[in-house]
Amino acid sequence: MINDKELFQKGLKDGIAIGISYVPAAMAISIAAVKQNLPFGEWELMSALLYSSSAQAAILNLISNGATAFFIYILTFSIMNFRHVLFSLSLSQKLDSKVGMFSRVLFAPFNTDEIYSIIMQQTGKVRSSYLLGISIVPYIGQIIGITSGFLFTKSLPESLKSAMGITLYAVFLALVVPPMRKSMQVLIAVVLAGVISWALECIPAVKTSLPAGAPMIICTLLTCTLGAIFMPVSSEDEELEEEMKKSNM
Repeated sequence: MINDKELFQKGLKDGIAIGISYVPAAMAISIAAVKQNLPFGEWELMSALLYSSSAQAAILNLISNGATAFFIYILTFSIMNFRHVLFSLSLSQKLDSKVGMFSRVLFAPFNTDEIYSIIMQQTGKVRSSYLLGISIVPYIGQIIGITSGFLFTKSLPESLKSAMGITLYAVFLALVVPPMRKSMQVLIAVVLAGVISWALECIPAVKTSLPAGAPMIICTLLTCTLGAIFMPVSSEDEELEEEMKKSNM
C-alpha cells in the first residue's frame, strides 16, 4: 500500500501541468486588471482568496461596466461557480473514509475543474495526502501568473497596455472554441448566450432598465436554463466530455 509521503509526491507531480497552465491565464486576467487601474495589493489579495479565473474575469467585467451593488458581485460569483458544489458532492464519493471534515473543508477552495478531473480518474479511494499534494503547485501557478502579469504590464508604455487588454478575450476563446468544435450543444449554447447578451446590452430600452452587472447574470441563467431544458446531457455527451478532459490534460 502506498504511504502518505508517496501519495503527497504523486499529488505534487500530477499538479505540475495544471500549475503551468494556470500561469498564462492568470497573467491575462492580471493584465486586464492593470488596464482597469486596480491596485496591485488589493487585486493580489482578492486573487489569493478568490481562486477562480472565471470569477475574476467576471468581476473585471462588472468593474468595467460600473457595477457598484455588492450583491451583484456575490450573485455573479455564486452563479458562475455553482458547478463546484456539484464537483464537491461527486468528489465526496471518491474520498477515503479517513479523510475528515476538516480536510474536506480545507480542500474545497482548491477543487478546480482541472484538479477535479484528475482526482476522479485516480484508481481507488483518494487520501488527504494526495489532495494536499495536488493543490499546491496549481495555486502557486495562479499567484505567480497574477504577480508576473502585474509586474510585466506595469513596465509597458500606455499604448501597449491598451493593446494587451485583448489577452483576456483570447483566453476566453481558447477555453470556448475547442468544446464548440466537438459538441453541437456547446456551439448552440455559445451562440444563444451571445444573442441574449447582445439583446440585453444593445437594446436601449432593456439596458437602461437593468442595473450594471445584471445582464451577465440574466444571460448566464437563461442560457443554462434553456440548455438544460432543450439540450439535456445524454450518455454519449458524457463520454465525449470525458474524452475532452483526457485530451486537455
